[in-house]
Amino acid sequence: MISGFNTDVEHNGVVYHIQTEDKGLSSQLIVSLVYDRGTILASKRTPYNDLNEGSLDEAALSDRLSRQHKLICAAIRAGRISDLQQMTGRARAAKAEAIVEAKAEMPPAEVRATLEESLAASSVPTAPVETQRVITVSSPEAAPVEAPAITLPATNVELDDEFFDLPVFEDAVMIIDEIQLLPDDAVEAITELSGTDRPRNENLSIDILGETKFKGGDRVSLNILVCRGTARRVVNNAQIMVKVVGSAFRPVIFHAHSDSNGLAKVHLQIPHFQAGRAAMLVRVIADGEELETRRLVTPG
Repeated sequence: MISGFNTDVEHNGVVYHIQTEDKGLSSQLIVSLVYDRGTILASKRTPYNDLNEGSLDEAALSDRLSRQHKLICAAIRAGRISDLQQMTGRARAAKAEAIVEAKAEMPPAEVRATLEESLAASSVPTAPVETQRVITVSSPEAAPVEAPAITLPATNVELDDEFFDLPVFEDAVMIIDEIQLLPDDAVEAITELSGTDRPRNENLSIDILGETKFKGGDRVSLNILVCRGTARRVVNNAQIMVKVVGSAFRPVIFHAHSDSNGLAKVHLQIPHFQAGRAAMLVRVIADGEELETRRLVTPG
């Protein structure tokens, strides 16, 4: 298995964390994930079974992994998130149409198995979309203007292969309709944060990337990101301790250190238990400061 890449990319004041890695010969997949504070916003999965004919060409695999990571980083820098969402929508529509066509030719048992496999492969956790912008139109003489319906794009998407064929640094222009603009003095933007600065700090923070529910008996690979302050500067060489405690088993403890990207990967086996309570504690120590976060572990 070839090691991957971790990069922080800032766009419009948001710092995105891009992680690309090889999932190993058992999966033969190159997986790229785009995070915002531990929430997965986008993913790209590319098979490389064509490189494993006879013996694995590791040099070609390394080049392919690096290229995919650089393309995603460049797309985020260029603000091509809307293009990514459009590509994903078309891909999902094509997949749904293919399933409908195949349903007519398959026996009922095979149709059910195909649909379940497709739903399991395309399921992505959904992040909430919040808006806090209110627009007031104040024009006593002008006729009321009906605002067009706005469809909020999905925040969790999967990168489509067609997306990587787009020119990354060229902006496409599409004329949708001719719009009659209102005068500047007829529109007033109101926000609760108007005239105030966002609070800044230098506090230590812990993010568990790709966080899921934890259950007794699971084998887990925790990806932990250690940052500091509002600017989310990565903290290297931080001491990390992961401790699993419960009322039905003895505690188990694992140790790690963050790398130059502020990341640490901890592989652990959660003890199996049928009843009682359990929790996972992640503690970080850096520059004399200590921080701890906890996650619930359910019986398995």
